[in-house]
Amino acid sequence: MYTKYFGFKEKPFTLTPNPRFIFLSKHHKEAFAHLLYGINSHYGFIELIGEVGTGKTTVLRTLLGQLQDKNYRTALIFNPSLTGVELLRSINNEFGIDASSHYANELLAVLNRFLLEENTNGRTVVLVIDEAQNLDPATLEQIRLISNLETEDDKLIQIILAGQPELEHLLSKPELRQINQRIAVRYRLSPISMEETRAYVRHRMEVAGESGAVSFNRYAIKYIYLYTRGVPRMINILCDRALLIAYGDERRDIGAGIISRAIREILNLPRNRFALKHAVAMIAVAVAVVFLAFMVMRWHPDRFMQAVRSPAGVTAEPSKAKTSVKTSDSSVKAAPSSASNSRQLSAVEQELLSYDQASTHLHALNALMGRWGAPSYATAGVRLTTPDTFARLAAKGGLRLTLFKGTLDEAIRFNLPFLAVTRVSGDLGPYCLAVTAVRDDSATVSPALFGKSVLDKKELASLVNGTFYLVWKNVGRIPVTITPGERRNEIGTLQRLLRQAGPYHGPFDGIYGGATEAAVREFQRSRGIAEDDMVGEQTLAALVSYDRSARIPSLTGN
Repeated sequence: MYTKYFGFKEKPFTLTPNPRFIFLSKHHKEAFAHLLYGINSHYGFIELIGEVGTGKTTVLRTLLGQLQDKNYRTALIFNPSLTGVELLRSINNEFGIDASSHYANELLAVLNRFLLEENTNGRTVVLVIDEAQNLDPATLEQIRLISNLETEDDKLIQIILAGQPELEHLLSKPELRQINQRIAVRYRLSPISMEETRAYVRHRMEVAGESGAVSFNRYAIKYIYLYTRGVPRMINILCDRALLIAYGDERRDIGAGIISRAIREILNLPRNRFALKHAVAMIAVAVAVVFLAFMVMRWHPDRFMQAVRSPAGVTAEPSKAKTSVKTSDSSVKAAPSSASNSRQLSAVEQELLSYDQASTHLHALNALMGRWGAPSYATAGVRLTTPDTFARLAAKGGLRLTLFKGTLDEAIRFNLPFLAVTRVSGDLGPYCLAVTAVRDDSATVSPALFGKSVLDKKELASLVNGTFYLVWKNVGRIPVTITPGERRNEIGTLQRLLRQAGPYHGPFDGIYGGATEAAVREFQRSRGIAEDDMVGEQTLAALVSYDRSARIPSLTGN
């Protein structure tokens, strides 16, 4: 549902194991190393323990992928709830040998011949049993008998038992002590850390074809880690729900608020529970206020009556009604009768109000899309409001809208086409104009006003309300949020852009270290952007004009 909106090629957070999405944390790599060591050392039995969702299957699939060469023969049993004979038939079937018999001794004999042949040919045979905590004692005894197939100096088969912590309790039973004592290599898989959680989320989004249209900020990552405790499966469930909520709300920056909502939905906690707490708190405050008023009225009745008649900040005479032309706080208003506050609408404001607002916004959107070479829209099909609908339609063309508040000249300094929000409002909220070019003291706007697309900058400055949306494309797919010390190829692209912009003189090593952080801050200061070590959208938007590897439209150039 949300993949196309956010520019993914596929869902990034699915529950089914997919080798392309494999992310090996420090603990996963250690588990993999233990398993490989036990196999190559021919220890016979190896145990892998991990809580539900910690990635045991990921490790096993990675291992099996590593063993796909002529030196190994592997088999995976992932439904161990079988009888001893059924398990033997499954094992033989996985190895591609005769599994037709219904007798354990005959199946073992076939397996033994196969193992001897493979040993003679110098190949190691590996049997992996996943979810081994579901094995019953009788079946485990059958597995022990399989391990008895050996030569004088070598084990013919390496058996990996992978399961949840219940497997340890199962093997600790006295009747299973023979098999438990044979396990030479053991590893308990732990959840991933918070830093690895951030890397895990980003990794899966990149594999899914992330285009920079959505991001999880650092507060979201903290909430994700606190709720999931670093369990990959829970991270997938929570992030998938968060993306769905963000899609419904037309949000592209996922923060702690969206993660909190996702947690409530996953746990099926009604919002009323939270509303009830707030309501109780409000009632308590109201009771306290009433009690205080009662005490004042009792001990100082004269002051109480005076306060009721003339509360602070309220005049005795009610204010006169105002008329407005569908406007917000910062919009143009037909003022009250007070002469000091009244003013006439300017000619350009009256001209703008005479236009159909939906058509005006569609012209503005298409002008911006056209500057980036993106396809235009014959019709929006929805109410073109700012910024949500604009952002959603622009994203289909691979573009982003980034909020900037300041003066017109400050917005022009980004040297990118932008959407300017005016002081005039209509049914869809404030009217918006596209600013696509700037020459000296004039600006090119869309749609044209008075039949002309060029407007004097001073006139335009008096029309806008100080809110702008920069339109840009994250060509290098640089993450909006980067943490100190992070390593990734896209940081090399960031360093290259900073070098072209001037403040960076170090290597393109892909490490977000001190020199790169300092360069980011220096660049932000030079552009009047609030300093933020995490980079941010405004910084990337300002840097994109320095990308010589792509055709970037500018206000003053092409």
